[in-house]
Amino acid sequence: MNKLPLMIDLSAPALTTAEREFLAEGRVAGICLFGRNVIDRYQLADYLAEVQQVAGDDLIVAVDQEGGGVLRLLDVPFPPPAMALGAADDVALTEAVAAATGRALAAVGINLDFAPVADVNSNPLNPVIADRSFGADPALVARHVAAFVRGLQSAGVGATLKHFPGHGDTNLDSHLALPVVDRSLTELRATEFVPFRAGIAAGAAAVMSAHIVLPSLDTDLPATLSRRAMYGLLRNELGFDGLSVTDALDMQAIAQRYDAGRASVMALAAGVDLPLTLGPIEQHRATVTGRIAAFVSAYPASPSGGNLGPVEVADRATMATATKRGLVSIGALPRLRPGDRVALLAMSAVRANAASQLSARPADALVDELTRRGAQVLRHDLVWGEANDPTPWLGGLGLVPDAVIYVSTSRTRVAPGEVAAARAAAAWARHAGVPFGHVALWNPYSTELVPGPALLAFGYRGTAAAAVTDVLFGEAATGTLPVPLRPAS
Repeated sequence: MNKLPLMIDLSAPALTTAEREFLAEGRVAGICLFGRNVIDRYQLADYLAEVQQVAGDDLIVAVDQEGGGVLRLLDVPFPPPAMALGAADDVALTEAVAAATGRALAAVGINLDFAPVADVNSNPLNPVIADRSFGADPALVARHVAAFVRGLQSAGVGATLKHFPGHGDTNLDSHLALPVVDRSLTELRATEFVPFRAGIAAGAAAVMSAHIVLPSLDTDLPATLSRRAMYGLLRNELGFDGLSVTDALDMQAIAQRYDAGRASVMALAAGVDLPLTLGPIEQHRATVTGRIAAFVSAYPASPSGGNLGPVEVADRATMATATKRGLVSIGALPRLRPGDRVALLAMSAVRANAASQLSARPADALVDELTRRGAQVLRHDLVWGEANDPTPWLGGLGLVPDAVIYVSTSRTRVAPGEVAAARAAAAWARHAGVPFGHVALWNPYSTELVPGPALLAFGYRGTAAAAVTDVLFGEAATGTLPVPLRPAS
């Protein structure tokens, strides 16, 4: 039986009986992995070897391993946020980071990465792209998109340009609603299409659609379901002849209007090769080709048990270098020394990403690293939705601290109450004659809300805490701003 043009998800880190039976029918063209499928790289390699044994070795195995806040596999060398690579602005480094990423994915049996993000983050209020973009300048984004494609595919893993025709100028999250980008085709060609053209020229294996409406193109349908977008623009105008795949069809931008079966058919009619549907096996059964076969031939999934070999140490060093070189400083930061008393304010927990309700604690690793380096960290937790005036706490510390540091940790813009707390801390430090600094550990645009010198990290995972600590202890931050900012005064 020929495979159906369909990519599905699976429910757990081990196959269920129903999933095994469904995959054994040989009808599914691909699977998309999520965090729920991953315990570690060795388990994942075994899991994918079983999946391939059941479903056949002509299977597309995809994952979102972008870097920064969007990662599924964490015990391999993984990239820093794209915006940090844009800040470092070294295309050779970006290519090396992507090659290391590809080697790790290939080792566990993944042959398609839903990366790089080719969106130009031209809207500071964008709630879903932000640090996932290389920056706000189309030319900057284009050269790093091309470099990431080259690096990833040199390791035998297909790269995916997303989210076509461009999700960077939205102020809504398509996981939750249907964004509208009211730009003319002339504007799109001058901005949004530039990185996609560069990625296509670099030989990108795949392109992922965006669940956004472009009234200048199609007033009724999101791009994912619009033939004018996915065939007229992508195929005819941009000349892309690789694999096209939808963003997940369970996202509310689509799911509020169409069920998965109807959306899949509409996407295929629009010219998409591979709809991505998420849900139980029964739903996949109810959702009932040349480019798919060509992709699998070019990028076979060949797991090697999760063993990365002798390159792993070098690849981790590459990722650490990229993280450090992506740091950007604004103004004169506090310079810490071992023994300094550091009053540190940070939100106790934040939402991990837009697509889940999971929480993260980005500041914890930084506190641990500062402590390891000899600072005496006095931490004040800010709590979402509660009164956060830190002045009584700062005044009650006894000895005046050597520095006051506010750490913003939200992926999206920080809440007004948190901004008020940070401003109050900055004012207290100024009055007390104490150096104040803002570490923007995730969203760089938070520096537009809080006055004072700032250090931008664009993401908190991996070696970010160590790199930030190095700068606070006197090293230079060498990155340049990849997006325009108007620091608060």
